[in-house]
Amino acid sequence: MKLPSLKIRNLESRFPVIQAGMGVRIGNSVLSAATIRLGGYGTIASVGLGDIEKSKTDFANESNRVLAEEIRKSRELAGGKKPLGVNIMVALSNYKEMVEQSVRSGVDFIISGAGLPIPLPEYVGNADVALIPVISSGRALNVLLAAWKRKFNRAPDAVIVEGPFNGGHLGFTLEQIDHPETCSLEIIFKDVKQVMNQMGYGNVPVLAAEMISCREDIERALAIGYNGVQIGTHFIASEEAGLDHRSKEVYVKARREDVTVIKSPVGLPVRVLKTPLVNRVLSGSREKFTCPYRCLRTCNPGKVPFCIAKALLSTWRGDVDNGLYMAGCNVEAIKEIYPLEKFFRSLED
Repeated sequence: MKLPSLKIRNLESRFPVIQAGMGVRIGNSVLSAATIRLGGYGTIASVGLGDIEKSKTDFANESNRVLAEEIRKSRELAGGKKPLGVNIMVALSNYKEMVEQSVRSGVDFIISGAGLPIPLPEYVGNADVALIPVISSGRALNVLLAAWKRKFNRAPDAVIVEGPFNGGHLGFTLEQIDHPETCSLEIIFKDVKQVMNQMGYGNVPVLAAEMISCREDIERALAIGYNGVQIGTHFIASEEAGLDHRSKEVYVKARREDVTVIKSPVGLPVRVLKTPLVNRVLSGSREKFTCPYRCLRTCNPGKVPFCIAKALLSTWRGDVDNGLYMAGCNVEAIKEIYPLEKFFRSLED
């Protein structure tokens, strides 16, 4: 089958693919621009971009400064092509500032999850920016859409559905994660479409995010009824992804049995690889750290077992012993460090 294009608001890409906004510094200007050039939606992850030392004393302003610079670089590298967006977690302490900076910098879309992005339309205002919430159930979507309609008379421009096998932060209980058959992408799709039809949003695109690593996975999602997919884990080992070669090798060598779920300082379950840091956390030990950033509203530095910002910066540097490696259950599909073009060529007719 010929893969369809993906239309969201006034945007369109050749392939029905959105690159996930992976932090810290994985989803950067280089990866997002390459995705756009090759026919997808490119996404910059807003978290953890600022200079490490400057962020200790001026976290919000430093984050804004570097985010604006990354957006500018991505536009330049993509030759001005669209669609370029930013992923902004609701749990961030500077959520409002990140959204407002993204709007000032002229992004085309904003993806927002890790909590319900209820104030997102307020912060975006009348700007021509597509709003794409991330949800994991029809119930959560109903709460969000009802609030958006009541407060802002605003509909989403697309919705991303993260399934129970997804990597990174998960919007599921541990019981649901243990019994994924109760909350599969098929089940959530039916619930989501019912909610959207009841709200009068039946034509809004719905995208699947879970274990997408090849053309066949995309076709499977389209067969369910999804309009496209979001890809995270499989793009981590691309040459364009913004992390050290040593960390990419961790993903290349990982197997399904290396994947586990722990509690994140964000306050949600998070699916990761069993690396030395995770093994220490699972054994009950607590990492030594100070918290100069206060980057998460939901994090209590005195109680959490590790600093997620410090751990993800270690991943970016290639410090395997101290890094946190978020991954979906399809990590075995990563066989090599590869140019992103190789993946997109496999989608051509």
